[in-house]
Amino acid sequence: MIKKTNSGFYDYNRLGDLLFIFHKNHKNYLNNALAKYDLNLIQVLCMLKIYNEENLNQKDLSDSFYITKGAITKAIKKLEANKIIIKEQSKIDKRHNFLRLSKKGKELIPVIEEINNKWEEKMGLDDLDDEFFKTFIDLAFKSTELNDYEQ
Repeated sequence: MIKKTNSGFYDYNRLGDLLFIFHKNHKNYLNNALAKYDLNLIQVLCMLKIYNEENLNQKDLSDSFYITKGAITKAIKKLEANKIIIKEQSKIDKRHNFLRLSKKGKELIPVIEEINNKWEEKMGLDDLDDEFFKTFIDLAFKSTELNDYEQ
């Protein structure tokens, strides 16, 4: 393992610290790039999930992203105010609303994908091999599973 000196709180020899730094900077990059579209990362995550799946509601989004219902509600309200998503009342249960992208929302999907693709290109992620990604995916899901166990 490469030994780097510590910088403040972070220990560069701990994978968790490195992942936090990576995630934090990816989030900052995306939020900065999305700001000119009056979007943030949570809103974009919601948009992409709604784009890729049908009949989602706010609870589905909260559960799938491990984000509080309050944060999802705030994101959805902003997306709805900006006419990026549309809420449709369920015909079966009037208490439930399903979410779908508006035409404006659908037009933003390629822009969002381009922003992330540009970051991945600048980071050199295309140069990483499939085995790295397989291991990383396995670790990511294992970390999720650990949160499902009682402590």
